[in-house]
Amino acid sequence: MRAIAFELRGRTAFFKKPDVNANIYFTYSHIHKIALLGMLGAILGLKGYEAQSRDIKANGDNEANRYPEFYEKLKDLKVSIVPHGDRGYFSKKIQVFNNSVGYASFEQGQNLIIKEQWLENPHWTVYLLDDGTEICMELFNRLKSHQSVYLPYLGKNDHPASITKVREVELENAWAPGSCIDSLFCSKGVDLGRSRTEPYLYQEFLPIIMDDILNSYVFEQMFFTNQVVNKIQNSNVIYCAEEKNLFFF
Repeated sequence: MRAIAFELRGRTAFFKKPDVNANIYFTYSHIHKIALLGMLGAILGLKGYEAQSRDIKANGDNEANRYPEFYEKLKDLKVSIVPHGDRGYFSKKIQVFNNSVGYASFEQGQNLIIKEQWLENPHWTVYLLDDGTEICMELFNRLKSHQSVYLPYLGKNDHPASITKVREVELENAWAPGSCIDSLFCSKGVDLGRSRTEPYLYQEFLPIIMDDILNSYVFEQMFFTNQVVNKIQNSNVIYCAEEKNLFFF
């Protein structure tokens, strides 16, 4: 089985959490699958949320436009994400800036002060499973030739993405219980063992799929740890490549 891999980096990133504080907008600690699919959709030139809203207003067919185009065409793509932060984390800092466009605020002076929590110098290795479809082949070709219809970014267009070291890798079903998993993985049915070094465990509820009625996020608890995994519910989606055990979701 084959996958395409690449290094995904940026100076900053912002993946907005929907549960917004009144004063500060917070970010997820990692790029989640829906944000990643949105970035890949931009590379392919697929339409997003705004176009979906326009299409619904134009023809009134909610069923035909239940998802944005990028998600409708890429939702079945299996991905694996390997963080390169310190024990699974990247530094975060609050950024404060003004939004002075006329429609930003009804406050006096029409100046809205924005506070956002940004990731600093994020870096992931991303693996995309080759499912043999035409759109997957087109995506692979665009990544390898460094061609993109729209600028790929990390959450917002303030955060351009750097995609480097695009390569094909061969996958093997060689994972065995009692070994580590070197990527983010779903916590369902997981039994963790000990680590030979100082143990760490990142855990966060991340968007995993989109609801087909409201397009809201459906969450799954994700782990990233150096502890061995004695048992996991979905062991059949773990593959080995580049001396890493990768969980695809």
